[in-house]
Amino acid sequence: MEQIKKFLRGKGFALALLACLLAAAAAGVWAVRTVRAELAKNWTDLTRPDSTQTQPEPQEDWTTQEDDDLWQQEPSPAAASKPDVPQPASSVPNASSGARSGSGSVSEPSALHTESSSAASSAAPAAAQPVAGRVLNAYSGDELVYNKTLGDWRTHNGVDYACEPDALVTSPAAGTVMQTGQDGSWGSVVSIEDSAGRIWRVCGVTGLDVAEGDTVSVGQQLGKAGTVSCECAEDSHIHLEVKQGNQYLDPAKVMD
Repeated sequence: MEQIKKFLRGKGFALALLACLLAAAAAGVWAVRTVRAELAKNWTDLTRPDSTQTQPEPQEDWTTQEDDDLWQQEPSPAAASKPDVPQPASSVPNASSGARSGSGSVSEPSALHTESSSAASSAAPAAAQPVAGRVLNAYSGDELVYNKTLGDWRTHNGVDYACEPDALVTSPAAGTVMQTGQDGSWGSVVSIEDSAGRIWRVCGVTGLDVAEGDTVSVGQQLGKAGTVSCECAEDSHIHLEVKQGNQYLDPAKVMD
């Protein structure tokens, strides 16, 4: 006991100071815990939504609703009913009755078509071969071909149609007989001018049945097949030429 008193007498102040420090430390820890708990509670209260706070009510989009109502409105009877608007009368006149203007009348289309067809027919007369045989020698144009009779190379300005001797020869075109007679190279020749101004020369015709100034039609008899002098080495045939002014034409193409 005496020793304890001595110890307390010598160390009493230190022990009292230590006790004070421990008490202060404990108080500090308690205060820190209390403050942390209070802060945590306050933070929870701040972040938690207040159930008593009034939330703003959603605003109804009156503009959209009004637009929908406007589009969904049924048309009024006045708009739904179609007005009695008179239809325009047809501007096309009746072709059978014909249109009249003033004192004159308009010709019917069928009549106009007939007149134009007649004019086209007269402008392009029909044509045919003078004999019904095959083409023996064709039109050569600017190309030189060999002539068996004369033994030289020259252009062939017409078409040779094969036929039997004395075969019937007819007019290849409708027109006027401009000339008949003998030619030193082509034998007996009949020249016919058609309505287009073309000259058709039928060469190698004998026993003529036409004369100068006669009007002939396509297929009308001209005479019989004779001899073409400058082509007499060939088989029996009729030589046909077509000229427009000074230019020779291909008879086969003219007749197409």
